Amino acid sequence: MSVRLRRLKGDYERMCTYFTGNSRIRVLKTIGNPPEKYQLEFLVTGLQQNLTTQQLKKHNSFIAEIVLTGMYPRLAPQCRLLTPVFHPNIAPHAICIGDHWAAGESLPWLMIRIAEMLAYQSYNIKSPLNGEAAKWTVQNQHRLPTDDFDFSALLTAGEVVAVNQDGSLKAGVECANCGKKDTSGAHHVCSNGHVTCENCLFHCSLCHSSLCLACSLETCNICHQTVCHNCIYKCSSCRRYACLSHSQVCHVCSNRLCDDCIVSCDRCREPTCINDINKINRDGIKVYLCATCVQANGSAFSSSTV
Repeated sequence: MSVRLRRLKGDYERMCTYFTGNSRIRVLKTIGNPPEKYQLEFLVTGLQQNLTTQQLKKHNSFIAEIVLTGMYPRLAPQCRLLTPVFHPNIAPHAICIGDHWAAGESLPWLMIRIAEMLAYQSYNIKSPLNGEAAKWTVQNQHRLPTDDFDFSALLTAGEVVAVNQDGSLKAGVECANCGKKDTSGAHHVCSNGHVTCENCLFHCSLCHSSLCLACSLETCNICHQTVCHNCIYKCSSCRRYACLSHSQVCHVCSNRLCDDCIVSCDRCREPTCINDINKINRDGIKVYLCATCVQANGSAFSSSTV
């Protein structure tokens, strides 16, 4: 089973664990096996606007649609409200869940963030999707939040529960990724502080740090190894991901590039990106020189940039 499918399966198991029929967040419908699309009900007191009178009223049931695209969890889920709502960061086509999505963020935690937004416990008036709602929020701080329930209390598993005498973290009884429970103390804590079972634990092939499927992970497009976010870079030229073992820093521009987009200067032997390498035709022999070596030799060379 691929990493993505294991993540989808773990997401579904945790969603079913946390959001039951008695919860204020409920899973109504799913599509896919494991699910790639969710429809959820949020029993949260939020606001709606009457389009005819422009008056606001409280509403306590909202339906949302969550789509996990083919690039999930590298890219954030696509979220939208099917029920009209009045909020600075929610438009009919999208819920703004923030500019920075971390692949290690669990799907249940994202649902908690959406619930907090609906309750006006969370909002951003500096870059709103609904300008009118942002203006209203500034003028009506005394009326917020519309719902003061602690939605984070719905999530209690998959957490570190204590600190051992040696300073190490003590894992809880439920894996943060797949939801597997174990009371024997067999669960681990990965380098990023996630509780993980043996099946969801592995080690970065480069730095050997302990990781789990809830961590931010990437796959090198050259060697196809899955490594931690500290050991992988996006090539500044072709935009593919490359691990530390298959990428180098250009000594001219200091950008990191994959091995396919970097060459060695025939004079100084330093790694150079394709934007800073020059093909030199000298006495009928073609050589590749970096921009630094060309500049140092001035007019001694007649160059044409590759």
